[in-house]
Amino acid sequence: MFKRKGKRMKFRAFMFSLTLLGLAACGNDSPNTRSENSVAEAVSSTVGLPNYDSQGVVASLEGQILTLDHDGASAAGLKPGRDRFRVYADVLAEAPIAPGSRVAFAFKKTPQGLEIAELRAQPSTRTGGW
Repeated sequence: MFKRKGKRMKFRAFMFSLTLLGLAACGNDSPNTRSENSVAEAVSSTVGLPNYDSQGVVASLEGQILTLDHDGASAAGLKPGRDRFRVYADVLAEAPIAPGSRVAFAFKKTPQGLEIAELRAQPSTRTGGW
């Protein structure tokens, strides 16, 4: 009689283990879900946002961050001064960029910050510099 209980216990333990493994193998099969602490954020499209024009001088370019000393844009509520703008390669390909270069540019105010939409080299008309 004792042997029979031992086999039942082993069988139950085996089935319990098999059930736990089966449950562990079941997961969320949706690959598109992300945790709340996800590092990557979706970037919204900026196509519908208005462009604002200004001009200035390139202070630096570090990766995708272009720092400009600019005249501001009152329509955008941007005062003259130095600001950092996100810029993408397709925009940079349009104009030669080097510190000290005078540029005319169009930018957008996005939820992530200021973004250059258009960049053009501008001939220097001042003799005294900025």
